[in-house]
Amino acid sequence: MDPIERRPDSPVEGWSRYDTLGRTVYACAARQTAYMELLAPYRSDVNRERQALQPVADHMRIPLETLWAEIVDDWERAGTAKANWLPTVFREGRALYTLEFPEGWWVDIAATETLTALDDLFADSWGTSVGLVTSQLTLQHITSDDRSITTAIATLLREYVTLEDETAPLGIEFPSKHGHPADGTGACWAYWMRGRDAGLTEGASVVRIDPIEATDPAYRAVLDFCKIRSR
Repeated sequence: MDPIERRPDSPVEGWSRYDTLGRTVYACAARQTAYMELLAPYRSDVNRERQALQPVADHMRIPLETLWAEIVDDWERAGTAKANWLPTVFREGRALYTLEFPEGWWVDIAATETLTALDDLFADSWGTSVGLVTSQLTLQHITSDDRSITTAIATLLREYVTLEDETAPLGIEFPSKHGHPADGTGACWAYWMRGRDAGLTEGASVVRIDPIEATDPAYRAVLDFCKIRSR
């Protein structure tokens, strides 16, 4: 495991949700959730490309979806891997890692008890990109794309919180903002690599590596959800 080390001079806007200074690795309870976390940003990229064509569609007096379908059809007939296609190298350059974490406890960030405790312990600490939070913390804040607040929450939990058994939390358990599979929880974890950051033996390890198969039912389901195709 070799996540990017976050340093004081790196802007938090480029960090992942619960990154802190040092290294943070993320995991999901189910393959489908992991694929959603991976592929959803590409769905957003495709949507941005499509929406940028709205003025052209208006000028031509045709629906945007009609224009987009014609463009995608042209790309596909020309053999261009573009639009909503992921090339083979995207899948083959990645893998599914099964992780084993050390014994310990996680902070359930979506629990009412956690949100209340954060407000009680760190009142007036929550800055965002547009100013201070003046209301109580909610799920809207903790699943926000505003890294100013989510990384601040993570930093305070990592640096200043000790649990009832006098241990430090392993990291944060949080719900995927993309929902959960019908037969799953959508649970995700942000694990802080305290051992490696301190130059000691790291407690978490990779116990299995599997390729991402184009025929994996979970992968195919997420492609459908995201309206993306993969070679």
